[in-house]
Parts: sequence; structure tokens; C-alpha cells
Amino acid sequence: MEINKSLFRLVFFLVVVAFSYNTFSQEIIFPRPFAIAIDDLGWNEGGSQGDEGGPWRDGVRREMILKDYMPIVEVSKAVGVRFMGVFVLSEMDRKNVCAKYPTITKQGSNFDNSKNVDSEQIRIMNYVKDNAAHLEFGIHGVGHEHFDNGVRTRAEWYDLENNKPWPEQDSRDHLKCFKEIMAQYGFTKENGQSFPESFVPCAYGYYWNPDGNLSTGKLMAEAGVKYANTLFEEIPECNPPIREGGGFDHGVLVISRYNYGNEWYKLSALPTRPLEEYKSDIIETHWPNWLAQDDFLQNDLNEKWVNFFKEIQKSETHYLAKNTEQFYSQWLYKKYAKVKIDNNKVEIDNTDMPQVVYDRNMLGNLVFKIKLDDEKYISKGELNGKQVSEFFNEAGYTFIYLPTLKKEKYILTYEAGNHPVKRYINNTGTYNVHKVSNEKDKFSFDIEMYGKQVVIIKCERPSKIESDNPNLKVVSNTYDENSGTLSIEVYGRDIQGENGTINILF
Repeated sequence: MEINKSLFRLVFFLVVVAFSYNTFSQEIIFPRPFAIAIDDLGWNEGGSQGDEGGPWRDGVRREMILKDYMPIVEVSKAVGVRFMGVFVLSEMDRKNVCAKYPTITKQGSNFDNSKNVDSEQIRIMNYVKDNAAHLEFGIHGVGHEHFDNGVRTRAEWYDLENNKPWPEQDSRDHLKCFKEIMAQYGFTKENGQSFPESFVPCAYGYYWNPDGNLSTGKLMAEAGVKYANTLFEEIPECNPPIREGGGFDHGVLVISRYNYGNEWYKLSALPTRPLEEYKSDIIETHWPNWLAQDDFLQNDLNEKWVNFFKEIQKSETHYLAKNTEQFYSQWLYKKYAKVKIDNNKVEIDNTDMPQVVYDRNMLGNLVFKIKLDDEKYISKGELNGKQVSEFFNEAGYTFIYLPTLKKEKYILTYEAGNHPVKRYINNTGTYNVHKVSNEKDKFSFDIEMYGKQVVIIKCERPSKIESDNPNLKVVSNTYDENSGTLSIEVYGRDIQGENGTINILF
């Protein structure tokens, strides 16, 4: 009888140990990404002139100043997301270059922006540069509309009223003007700054013509844009809805987006419909939605936005994409990759991924999420036999970030245990890690850094840390012996993302 009891205890102990190391509370999830775009940043005068034949501005009847950008950055820091912001630059023009291109403003060749020119503009644009980790500098427009001898026609990138594209030279002039105003604030190639990679057309006016010689996508791709979103269903006669929510236009990936109760002019306006009703993975917001009527209400509004994003992160179907590239990458994987999940093995067939995403360097991480039992980690993770080395824990989930996948087939295997893998990046930032190499005496990773951020790595104490790109600087580093954590402060010069390799030697 005693032998049977002892045997029972031994079997029970082994079962408990096996369960604690290898059991997940649910299957791994291939989630949909979630992102927002913020339109109409950059205006100096908030009041709209839509009823007066002028541009539709923010609808806020006051000057827009530095403090109006701060709520976006504060929410970003709280939720770990770099928000897509798209800018209108005519009122940031310090040299009246808009006057050279009379179709941009109501004043035409008589454009004079002197009333808006002061040190506040410089402070704002420096703030945007300094917070590249939290707010993306994307393109919306220059004057938001199109003018002919002072007469407005909607909108800047497409003639919505007459259902036809603007003359190609007009659109090229508007892009040229946008670049000239950027240069007034040091956003030039000579200063290591790229043209924006993200675009939202004003008033949804987009010339969708992927098979023709002229389209909005063609002009934007030539300038450097990779990603765009707009509401195609709003104007089906000139912009037929894209199949399955998105498609390519001369190398620009354009995705349909929607508004969910947060109208463009409303202050303190969050989406009002539940997540399960969303038809798109990227939703529309406008600058006023992020601003409270009075300053004393702003902190409460910020907290509402934080809670909104945290609820997204908790969902079983979605996750918060850390930045625009990551959002569009996951969208592409969801559309083109065939994923088969079988217990603790995932088969990934990425052979149908369009070649254009590689030609234009558009693809990044593929992300999975899994809800683990308390005090459990991914103790082993391998992609085609090589260790997976990038994870992130939040909202009760472990997020697994795979490197940029080629047009190949992959097998991901994983196990849970009481301890994490030996070396890995704990990606709490908004940067992208495209590739990780884990060797005996060296841990290397290819990173795309926005602004200045701290990269956290679980590893032994290093002997040397170096970057292969002088514009990707290792500013400082600290090592905590108790937790075995290396913290590297890294700065990327290009606010659109500085790429390079960080080598950690042991």
C-alpha cells in the first residue's frame, strides 16, 4: 500500500512539472494589427474656413500651439505606440514659398504667412523631431485644398467636384512645396532626414490608378511614401473600393480606413463603436479628437485614450502595432501568408508575399501573441531551427516578434517554462528589430530606430557594444547584475527611421 502511495505521489509530481513547463492556457494567436492615423497636424490657425471658400482646418477656434501636440506624445509613452501623424504645412511656411505655387492657397501668388511666423513654429517642429519615437511626421498636404485664382475646389490631391485628377504638374508642385517647407526646419537629405513614408489624402481625395501612367500613388512613391490610408467608400465613383481592404498603387500600399463616431471637428472624441464592429484595422482620427475643451480636462482625456488602447491590447483578436511599418507588415502577413497552427507548432507559408514589398523595403516583423499562465515564459522558441530572440509581455500576453520573413516556408516551434530563453530583446519600445543573430560570443540585431530609445536585452554582461552606422549611435548603456538586463540607449538620426546593426560582444 505504501509503495502505491509513493508511486502515486511520484507520478503526480511529474505530471505537475510537465504541466508547468509545457502547457499553455490557450493556443497561439495570429492577431490582426491595430493602428490610428491623426489628420490635420501642422495648422497654426485652428478655425476652419470651409464655409468661406478657404481650407478646412481643425475646427478649433484658436491658435494651435506646442501644448496641443503634447497629449499625443504623452499617450504614446503610456501605451508604447508611435502614432501616425500627418501634417499640413502651409502655415508652417516661414519664407512664403507657397506663393510660388498659386494652386496651394486661397491667396495664390499673394500668399503671406507673416502673421504665423514666430518662434513657436520652431519649438513645435523641434518637438516633433525630438519625439520621433512617439509621433510620426507624415504627409497630409500643403494647403489641404486646390485653388484656381482664389477659388477653392476640393481637394488637394484629386478634383472631387469634377471627378478627375489634377494636372500632374500641380501635384508635383505641391509635393515640391512640401519639401521646401520641410527644409526650413532642417528636414533635408543633407541633414540625414528622409521624406515621410506615410500619407493620408486630404478629404479622401485620391486618384487610384495602379495600372495607369498617372496616379496619386505614383507621385507619392517617387517622393518616398510607402504607406497610405483613406476612406475609399466615401467616393466610389472616383475611387472604387479596393478589394479586401487594400492594395498597391505603383508601390504604395493603400488601405481603407473608417471613422467610428469620432467626427473630425469634435473635441475629446474617441471611437464609440466596439472593436468587433470595425471593418478596418486602421481607424481615422483628427487632431481635435485628442484635445480637451479646457486645459484642466486634458489629463482625463489622455487617460481615456490610454484606456482605449489598453483594451485593444487585451483583446484576443487584435494587438497594438508599435509603429506604421509594423502595422502594415502585419496587415500584409495576414493577407498573404498562410498560417497553420497545430499545438505548439506553427507552419508559415510566405511564398505568396508580393515582390514589391521587398523591392520597396516595406516588410518587417510578423507578430504572434499567446496568453500564458502566471509566472510562465516562452522558454524555447525556434524559427526553422534558429532561436527566436524578441519578445514583449503586456496585458496578460506574451508577444512573439519574428524577424522579417523572406518568400519562403517556415516552422515556428515554442515551449513554455518557468524561465525565459537565455538571450532576447525585451521590445518595450516603438522601434523595429528586423533580424537577430545569437552566437556564442556575440549577440547582434538589425534595428530601425525612431528618435532616442532604450533597448532592453536579457543577456550576460557584455565586453563591448558597437554600431555599424555612425548615424545610429549607442549613447549609453547600463547593466543590472541582479536581473541580468542590459539597457542600451540608442539614437537614430533620421526621424523616419535610422537603420543599422548593433553588435554586443561577450
